[in-house]
Amino acid sequence: MGILDKLMGRSGDEDYVHIDLGQFEEVSARGPSEILVRMAELSDIEVLPEIKMEIRKGNLVLVDISPMRREKDLLDEAIGELKAAVQELRGDIAGLGDNLVIVVPTNMRIDRENIMGVED
Repeated sequence: MGILDKLMGRSGDEDYVHIDLGQFEEVSARGPSEILVRMAELSDIEVLPEIKMEIRKGNLVLVDISPMRREKDLLDEAIGELKAAVQELRGDIAGLGDNLVIVVPTNMRIDRENIMGVED
């Protein structure tokens, strides 16, 4: 439970609030982009070639690794393959929390510092 929750008197036992993000899913009128943000679910090691292909195309990929969390050996192998592909393409890879990995292509880097809480 966060500090704000404590200040607001929330116990942490309430259900999460559902936020409908559908209202924000508008198609841009500017036309197609050169770089896409793609989402992938790493449910099996056989998904890796598709993820690697997206990186080669120059797209940013958010990979949900939660389906493989119980199979540590396979997950380690999959992450190792992704790291090798990213190194070969001179991209970058980083974890976002416990269940997401972000993979970016050549000429992009991941800043590993949080924006919030920045002190002068």
